Amino acid sequence: MTADQRVIHQQFVGALQREAVPCGRPGCLGPVEVSDLSQPHDRVKTFALRCQRCGWQTRASGLEQVTPPWDEASLLVMADEHLMHQQPNCPFDGTPVVFTSLPNPRRRARYRISCFYCGRHAEMDWPPAEARR
Repeated sequence: MTADQRVIHQQFVGALQREAVPCGRPGCLGPVEVSDLSQPHDRVKTFALRCQRCGWQTRASGLEQVTPPWDEASLLVMADEHLMHQQPNCPFDGTPVVFTSLPNPRRRARYRISCFYCGRHAEMDWPPAEARR
C-alpha cells in the first residue's frame, strides 16, 4: 500500500467504526463530518468526508477484491476473536470485519462475516461442524 492508500484506509476504518476522522488538510484540526453513501446491498462501502472548519472534502471508499476468498482457518480465527469480544480484522487488508446475525430455522447461530473494504464475505454456522462432535 502506498502512503496515500494507507491514509485513505485509515480514514475508511475511522468512518466505518464511527470514530473521529482527522481533517486531511495539514494544520487543520476541524471536525470532519462523515456521510455513508453506500446502499444496503453494497459489498464495498463509500464515505463522504467534509471538514466543517476549512471545507476540505474527499471520499473514502473500499477497493473491491473478492479473490481469493477467506479460507476456513481465517474464518475460524475471526469467529474466535469475535467470541472473545476482540475486534477481528480481514486477513488481507487489516480492516475490521462486521458480524451480522442471520435468521436460522434450526436454532443454531448463523453469521455473515463481511469486510466492507475488500468486499469479501462469508456465511458460517457456529459452532462449526467439527466442534459439534
